[in-house]
Amino acid sequence: MAAFFREVLDRCFTPDFLYGVRKKFHFAETQMREMQEVAMCMAPRMHKEAFWERKADFIQGRHCMEKPGRKYEIAAMSLGSGIDHLQERYSAEGLLLQSYILEVLAGEILMEGYPAYQQYIKKETGWRVAAYHFPGSEEALPLELLPELLQECAPQITCNAAFAMSPAQSVLFLAELAQDGRIECGSLCQGCRQSSCPNRIRAASHASQPMTYGYSRIFGLYP
Repeated sequence: MAAFFREVLDRCFTPDFLYGVRKKFHFAETQMREMQEVAMCMAPRMHKEAFWERKADFIQGRHCMEKPGRKYEIAAMSLGSGIDHLQERYSAEGLLLQSYILEVLAGEILMEGYPAYQQYIKKETGWRVAAYHFPGSEEALPLELLPELLQECAPQITCNAAFAMSPAQSVLFLAELAQDGRIECGSLCQGCRQSSCPNRIRAASHASQPMTYGYSRIFGLYP
């Protein structure tokens, strides 16, 4: 188990990063103070607990289609249980805005972990990440395999009968690796078949996504 990518954590609490998140998710300027406060509460917990793990040379073809010149490894990233406890505290105290800000920041930090992982693989192994595969996203990798994959790669992360992971701010994936740099994965969404994924939609045109009434209330758009 390795500590989460330090360069990501250091960058993700800078004013520039928070400003970018505020603009992307349409937080009001007046909510920047709450974003900074939540980030300050998250930072020490993540520096202490956030981690990532990989199991190299995952058995070729065991859970996905074999491809010539490719190999697979399992990898997992987690921001740690302290983030869950902080969000539970916000919810218990009725701090819905802070709870939502935490959810947004956690998701964006995990998203930053993917390019950091790709750089690590490229630097340390000479291979390239050609594609990401997630349990439940394709027939060859059903969601029912999630407990087995977690146990094999990152037993610190568990899941319940509904396949919800704990810590909640965690991800697990199979990385398809290739030595040909011309087929390196350009983005997390590249090759993904989930065309209705909300993250994909947000990345393409977040402004076209209507907010739910609950989030609109949080942002003060409706009385």
